[in-house]
Amino acid sequence: MSTNHTFQPAPTALSNEPRESVPPSVVAAGTGVPAAPKEFAEPQQAATAPGTGGVVEETGEKVPFKEQVNGYAKKIAGTIFNNDREKEFGEKKLDGQI
Repeated sequence: MSTNHTFQPAPTALSNEPRESVPPSVVAAGTGVPAAPKEFAEPQQAATAPGTGGVVEETGEKVPFKEQVNGYAKKIAGTIFNNDREKEFGEKKLDGQI
């Protein structure tokens, strides 16, 4: 069984041999996905000036950061050491009752 095949390497970008051009329809067959619509949406605007952004309304009094940290510490310590009084104290501090 003797077959006579001739090896022909594929042309590369470095080769100087002339190549046969392939029609675009064969190279880039359609994907079946419709093209994106060509409608233009309004450009997005960033709120860069004071007063142009949304307003966040505060509800009630804000507990200062230091008191929040202390409240969380009391609540966690009360939970870990099973001390209900300390846990309740921390919760009240977080709610701004103390």
